[in-house]
Parts: sequence; C-alpha cells; structure tokens
Amino acid sequence: MIWEVAFVIFLLSLTVLVYLLIPVVVRFRETLGRLNKTLDILNEDLPDIMKNVRNVSERVDGVMKTAEKTVDNISQLEYTITKEIKEPLQNIAQIIGTLIQVINRLFYRSKKK
Repeated sequence: MIWEVAFVIFLLSLTVLVYLLIPVVVRFRETLGRLNKTLDILNEDLPDIMKNVRNVSERVDGVMKTAEKTVDNISQLEYTITKEIKEPLQNIAQIIGTLIQVINRLFYRSKKK
C-alpha cells in the first residue's frame, strides 16, 4: 500500500513537472527555429560580407603602400633640400657675411685715416 501511494505521488509529481516543462520546451523549439533562420540568413550574407572585408583590406593595403612611398619621397625631398639648397645657401651666407666684414673693415679704416 505504501508503494502504491508513493508511486501515485511520484506520477503526480512527474505530471506536474511535465506540465511545467511543456512551455519551456515550446519556447526552446521556437528559439531554435529563429536561430536556424538567422543562421540561414548569415550563411547567405557571409560570402558578400567577406568579399567586402577583403576589398576593404586590399584598399587599406594600397593606401598604406602609397603612404609609405609618399613618406619615402618626402624624406628624399628633405635630404635633397638639405644637401642641394640649404648647405649652398649657408655657404653663400657665410661668404656674404665675410665680404660684409671685409667691406666694413675697409670702410672704417678709410674713414679713420
């Protein structure tokens, strides 16, 4: 008799548990359906997305190569300006400064006499 009562209580508990789990299982099934739809859409769009990512990556690589060439050209231009323009101008400025000093000495000497 005790076994029968325990079995009835077990069956009632199991029935209540199944009754409570049915909405959870239904929601889980709906969620899986939405997830499958999302994955299908993603599988359709992913190749286009990857193509765009590759395209952007190639463009960025091109921009970086152009930037590197530009920096190299600017560096070469700076070197050229320094060697071919700045240094000769400094030399000319020194020569002119020396000439001015010589002229001042000559001019002031001739005035003092």
